Amino acid sequence: MNSLSTASWWTSLRGRAATGVADAARVRLLVFPHSGAGPNTLLPLVEGLPAYVEVLGLSLPGRERRFGETPGCRLDQVLDSVSDEVLVRDPLPTVVFGHSLGALLATRVGGLLGPQCRAAVVSGQMPGRSRRPAHATTTDEDAVRLLLLESGGTPAWLLQDPVMLEHITCALRADIALSREAAVGFEDVRLDAPLYVLGGTSDPLVPHEPLDGWASHTTGECRVRRFDGDHFFLLAQEHRFEVADILRQALVVEF
Repeated sequence: MNSLSTASWWTSLRGRAATGVADAARVRLLVFPHSGAGPNTLLPLVEGLPAYVEVLGLSLPGRERRFGETPGCRLDQVLDSVSDEVLVRDPLPTVVFGHSLGALLATRVGGLLGPQCRAAVVSGQMPGRSRRPAHATTTDEDAVRLLLLESGGTPAWLLQDPVMLEHITCALRADIALSREAAVGFEDVRLDAPLYVLGGTSDPLVPHEPLDGWASHTTGECRVRRFDGDHFFLLAQEHRFEVADILRQALVVEF
């Protein structure tokens, strides 16, 4: 891990067309991608949000513009990045949104934000102490194999590219360690904000039956929505509009 890196952890997902949007922003969305991915993976879900929403995505080492860095970080580094790069910006009501590993990180960050966190949208992740398949595997190699081959989200070309396969395997191994750290004591994390929970009915990594247990992670309302599909149901063309609409609902706050 390159602990001396000064690269920014957070980047705008609004694109060039939204230049100047941050100046008029009235609400902020923090986006936390899944294991092995960068925030642009979730761009199809956020690119149509209203212009008054400032959208920032978390880039872990070894992803997208940080591709040249060695993958791997600790939970406290993720939390510190929020303090160092997000909380120093203009204070805005904030919604956190994460998928899989990102759901664990989003919930942790929601707790860090306190009253500034107005809602959380979590997807493809187990609540509380629920058994997580990638954590229960015998070795890291088994966990990586599970995420690569059984999640439903790995493109065939990547498995045929030795260089990219080695890089994504390294990133997944690092993210499994991060997710295990984020899951320690997770059952005690509780937000004072509405919680929107999304899951796939055919997800091989996250059974949908325990998703109602997410209610224990909030003192507010908990809405659970199950979609047909595997671990990456939210990026399926037929579900993108509804997932984006749930984000819009979460972003409705009193200004």
